[in-house]
Amino acid sequence: MSRDFLLVDGVLRQDAMQWLYGAGESIEVIPLYNGTRWDGVKELGPILVALDSHSSLLGEWRSSLNLQRQASKLQSSATPNDVADHLSQFITITDNLGSYSLFRFADPLVSSYWLGSYSPSAYESLLGPISEWLVSLPPPSWAPSHAVEWQSYRSQPNSPRLEGKFNHLADDQVQALEQAYRRSFKERLYNWIIADYPQTLSGFGEQERGQWLEQRLLDAEAWGLANERSMAIWLERCACWGDDFATRSDSPYQAWLAKTPDAQTLAPDRRIQILDEDCLAG
Repeated sequence: MSRDFLLVDGVLRQDAMQWLYGAGESIEVIPLYNGTRWDGVKELGPILVALDSHSSLLGEWRSSLNLQRQASKLQSSATPNDVADHLSQFITITDNLGSYSLFRFADPLVSSYWLGSYSPSAYESLLGPISEWLVSLPPPSWAPSHAVEWQSYRSQPNSPRLEGKFNHLADDQVQALEQAYRRSFKERLYNWIIADYPQTLSGFGEQERGQWLEQRLLDAEAWGLANERSMAIWLERCACWGDDFATRSDSPYQAWLAKTPDAQTLAPDRRIQILDEDCLAG
């Protein structure tokens, strides 16, 4: 008999245990870090929850956009331990460049991009005992009127078995995760800009806001910036001094360069961080 599960990301839902047990239902909760080297932080890892058919937790997930950002729904006729054992294969990942890292596959945004990077014929091997993995991809913060995008990944019987380890990512998967990271980063930047510099995007429509943000990031990358702090500073300078602050002859940036001639010899990331420090110093 098929059963519903929730896969909760403990980083995104840091009160997950309190929330789950507070419902007072007959549930089985399996933190996937149990018994691993990360056992000490198991509440921050992926948490598998086996539910009854009429669970209020499932109803709450279906009706809450916030919860859908923190958890996805699985369906399986296997035991909770079998499902947990299969998912535990993805706790760490490797790639063709030799990287080895923890994998936040319980984050619905990550799982959406990751699973979507495979051919449907891969799902029988990839999902194992899971008959369906249902992920909600909410609209980005800059386009709240867009509909939630539901993505269902299902096993396809008689598909060829995947070769190699399931947790080794090929180039398509690595690229998909980079796209997931970029979307998450853009969300964080957007929420910060709206909170601290609301006037910057006040005259833009939803689509224009997303385009503005993407173009500013492309400009920052073209200028040579590579880390999160530097890109956040770039956006702040755009908000304060205009989108063309780095090239406009009368911008405060050009005035700062004139007073700080050594800055021109610095790498772009270091240069803009020193600019920020000088701005903060007043």
